[in-house]
Amino acid sequence: MAGVARSCDFCSDRYPVFRLDSGPVQALAFGEDHSSVHDFGTTWSACIACTLLAQTGKNEALTQRAVTRMRWADPTIAAEAVRAIHAGVVGTLRPGRTLLTDVHWPHSPITATALPKVRDRLTDLLTGPDRIDLLQVRQRQDIAASLQGGRLYAVDDEFTDLACTAAVDLPATVLDVEDLPAPHGLLLWAAAVAGGVCAASWASIDDGIQIVCYRAIGGTDRIEDATAVQALREQVGWLIPVDHQLITARRPMTSADGAFAVLAATWLLIAQRTGEAVSVPADRSIRKAYERRRRPTPQVRLVRIRSRQNTSRRETGSGESRQPQAQRQWISGYWRSQPHGPGRALRKDVYVFAYLRGPTDAPIAASTTVRILAGERRHPKPQ
Repeated sequence: MAGVARSCDFCSDRYPVFRLDSGPVQALAFGEDHSSVHDFGTTWSACIACTLLAQTGKNEALTQRAVTRMRWADPTIAAEAVRAIHAGVVGTLRPGRTLLTDVHWPHSPITATALPKVRDRLTDLLTGPDRIDLLQVRQRQDIAASLQGGRLYAVDDEFTDLACTAAVDLPATVLDVEDLPAPHGLLLWAAAVAGGVCAASWASIDDGIQIVCYRAIGGTDRIEDATAVQALREQVGWLIPVDHQLITARRPMTSADGAFAVLAATWLLIAQRTGEAVSVPADRSIRKAYERRRRPTPQVRLVRIRSRQNTSRRETGSGESRQPQAQRQWISGYWRSQPHGPGRALRKDVYVFAYLRGPTDAPIAASTTVRILAGERRHPKPQ
């Protein structure tokens, strides 16, 4: 499932991070003439704070956290029952933990200058001991290797809006390595797109293009304890994988592919030079850390919409100049099948985004269409 309304099984926090496994835990209730058994099972969703307490064997602190957050009096029958359950979980806890990838964290913006550090944490997560049910071990290793050797792209807010708009009408498009801005890479959008996805990585492999989509995790306003925030950043990072696909020559991308369609639209817009990639320096602290480890200084490419050059006069096919238009007209964005290659026999989809046609000093022609130039962004509906 794309999203599950989970909560921490220990303190009821709305944003658990890991699944812990224990031995069977049961509660037995005895009455005068009957008894009952409540089976709690062996799996437990845990927020980052409760994960740290449970894995370090601090079951009393775990109970106090739960009782405090639930505003229960202690000692009471309920508090004592919770204490007994927590003791049973911690006492039979099995090694390891599994990352939860289906929790709908609210989007937390990530700056372009922090992208090298975000990539390093993501690589550590993929190569680390934590289990990730979404990806197989070999897939994780290949993705981590492609991240280290890939390019970093940060897409600004205007280009993100353009890509989301273009993805709504994306025709069936077959992509290959030539359509990619780089064989391997990590791309970060300025805002969450379809399904809450805010980033994607890709790797060119023999079978096609391996794509992984990520959601941001751990906004500081969602976690009360600063120590827990630091632990989340160190042990997980800023991104968690939420979906993946292998794109082959027989698998066209369409507007129904959600975040994958937005990524395809972003690639195609970059390839047709609708955008320009400008290098931006990483944060000073990140550059210093790379220097201490004798690693090359990371480079981030900020993708933004290329400025459109308007001219007041145009050349006709015969070389004669055409008189400027008396008015400017809105041209809506659309996809165009453009010929290319030897003898212009091949076709590729090119997006022509909305623009005003005509000289900059001419008045805009009257229209019955209302265009909202500021306000709430519109993104493709989650699939």
